[in-house]
Amino acid sequence: MILDSVWADPLPPARMRPLLDIDGAEHLQDGNAVMVTSHFGNWDIGASATHVLGLPVTTVMASFGPPLITQLVELSRNRKGFELFTPRLAARGLVRALRRGRWVGLMLDVPEAGPTVVVPFCGGPVSVSAVPARLAAGTTKPIVPVACWREGTRWRVRIHARIEVDPLEDDTAVMARVASVLEPDIRRHPEQWYPFHDVYADDR
Repeated sequence: MILDSVWADPLPPARMRPLLDIDGAEHLQDGNAVMVTSHFGNWDIGASATHVLGLPVTTVMASFGPPLITQLVELSRNRKGFELFTPRLAARGLVRALRRGRWVGLMLDVPEAGPTVVVPFCGGPVSVSAVPARLAAGTTKPIVPVACWREGTRWRVRIHARIEVDPLEDDTAVMARVASVLEPDIRRHPEQWYPFHDVYADDR
């Protein structure tokens, strides 16, 4: 995954597009939304796909590893048109981004900060971020689940149908719906799911 990301990083959209099989692009046509993915496949290739599709994306990024590594990843994402916020400053920034017409991209299964809920996911109870549900409810924007994984020498990007969120709907119910949409792709390719920590919330 890391080698693919490094290799693809300098490719301009015109060279990246032939390497992508994109399903569901029609779900992008009705305005911006909260885009939710998971640590499955290759999220940096997914970021390249949003660049290919011309989507302005705002997201959250925590520092990790040596400062130089964080700076290189920030530079890569900035080149793809990403607006980045640290977890501490993200709340207002993400709301403003949605109201400015930008897409907000968030991870489901590795909450960086903020509220979480426990939902059934890939065989057990998993703590996931509740931020997508709260953003969608607070801005009346839908949630669009997205997955990107490797198939041979190419990548498949699957953009799922929009999930409308009732402002009164429980965060857990909303995120359970999102998780249930993303789970089948992971179950078909479980070797490409690597959230880098123990995801299950029970002792099994």
